[in-house]
Amino acid sequence: MKGLSLINPVDPVQLDRETLRIYEICEGCRRCFNLCPSFNTLLDRIDVYEGDVAKLTPADHHRVVDECYYCKLCFNHCPYTPPHQYDLDFPLLMVLWKKRLAAERGVRWRDRLLIMTDVIGRLGSLTAPLTNRFLENRLVRRLLELVLGVHRERRVLHFSRETFPAWFGRRGTPMKGSNPVRKVALFSSCLVNYQATDVGKATVQVLEKNGVEVVLPEQRCCGMPSFDLGDDRAIGVAARANVDSLYPWVAQGYDVVVPTVSCSLMLKREYPGVVADDKTKRVAERTFDVCEYLMKMKKDGQLATDFMRKPGRVAYQVPCHLRDQNIGFKSKDLMECAGAQVEVIEKCSGHDGTWSAKTEFFPLSMTIAAKAVRAIEKNPSDLVASDCPLAGLQLDQAGASAHVGGTASLHPIQIVRDAYGLPK
Repeated sequence: MKGLSLINPVDPVQLDRETLRIYEICEGCRRCFNLCPSFNTLLDRIDVYEGDVAKLTPADHHRVVDECYYCKLCFNHCPYTPPHQYDLDFPLLMVLWKKRLAAERGVRWRDRLLIMTDVIGRLGSLTAPLTNRFLENRLVRRLLELVLGVHRERRVLHFSRETFPAWFGRRGTPMKGSNPVRKVALFSSCLVNYQATDVGKATVQVLEKNGVEVVLPEQRCCGMPSFDLGDDRAIGVAARANVDSLYPWVAQGYDVVVPTVSCSLMLKREYPGVVADDKTKRVAERTFDVCEYLMKMKKDGQLATDFMRKPGRVAYQVPCHLRDQNIGFKSKDLMECAGAQVEVIEKCSGHDGTWSAKTEFFPLSMTIAAKAVRAIEKNPSDLVASDCPLAGLQLDQAGASAHVGGTASLHPIQIVRDAYGLPK
């Protein structure tokens, strides 16, 4: 992108020049109109100035950046991304601006606290019954809104008393001593480790059902939340730590499988741009979304097809970070292998890790989610699914679950696990 890179210091003059260049291209194209709040704001403000992007004020620039929650949909929509001569990477532009604004405006302690996912997860799980009860208390939520700026109506996933690593450790190694069809190093994610633990359990159950040996290496948060702050140093630290842990397994012939799409995106696409070495490249090349991996097994004739129960009709919302991976609709294909009738919903949920939790963005996130909910309502279903537990939570809060008997949204791997008849 004309010499700009996440791993280099931000040159304000060069960034300003590149920003106006990109905004002029966007103004002429407008393909991303109504794609997200940032583009709505950008194009509306440009129209106010009759197409003269040079008249955009600092407040205009800041609002465009603050409304970006790094869904990355614009990258796939854009006809001018590398290797095009325009070399346009709007998500990278936004991260560079976040990095610049963090230096110029400072970062609120609230924003730093909310991205400490591993710390929050450990504390939340250690105190799960009490913490979960507090998070449902209206008075506590008002205090959190006042002190932290976390919207009182923002639903959160409950913390699990038994973490996923604890469950994995106590169950032993069922595949040990056998001749596995494949071997997998599971990158479970902090979300699965402490909150959406059943997604991790279902992932292990389905993989082992298909003759896959699963190990759980040491790992930390993938670093995706740090994009909210443009904190390239934190992303680099996370990348190096996780690659150092995963690479020895990759070198032994293990594949890396990830059940959460933001984390698989980080390992596949973002890490090589932050840490440019051979180890990172090899880990990225061997990383797969869990449903992508199982469909790869099906292609090789290795997927078990002895499903016991048909899932019925599934309204499947494709998360933005999965769409950015350009792997097709592997989760849809897998659920259809299990006998489901799947309707694909290509609408953003508007959650993002911390963005929608903040008081200033929660109402906007609900407006975004309403589009996906309306699409679900048009296609009556037995289940609602999303590969992102946070997107599923957002759909539930926005009203979609009311149309499937109040059932919470599921991850596709949970639907497949249930179709196999495996115990929860």
